[in-house]
Amino acid sequence: MTAAKKRENSKRWYIRKNLPHQVALPNDLCCMENYDFLERYCQRFEPRPSTQQVTAKWPNGKQEDYRLYCFASRADADVFAAEFEGIHFDPAKDRERGRVNGAWLRTDEWKPIERCGPLQLPRFFREYGR
Repeated sequence: MTAAKKRENSKRWYIRKNLPHQVALPNDLCCMENYDFLERYCQRFEPRPSTQQVTAKWPNGKQEDYRLYCFASRADADVFAAEFEGIHFDPAKDRERGRVNGAWLRTDEWKPIERCGPLQLPRFFREYGR
């Protein structure tokens, strides 16, 4: 096993044991100008939330990457979810067959998300597409 794979597994183990409350935001809304805003917002939480990626798959074949913000307490996750209109994510129930690397199998209807609370799609994506 490579050193990079060991680090990745170590991070997953840490999140699973210490940061079980997870909130999902579309990955496209967590980058560029929104990245710094989210980083500053997350400084208020102790311990600081960690992040992971998950691919969401809908029944119609659409796929979209989401960033999971992982918190130690449910109260912190609730505050974050309310502020950014995030979706609570339970890895045991939401991941494909409960696998650590499984996709997020969504049952609702896919629709493009341009805004989550104060976050809006970065200008680059609005002008040039995703």
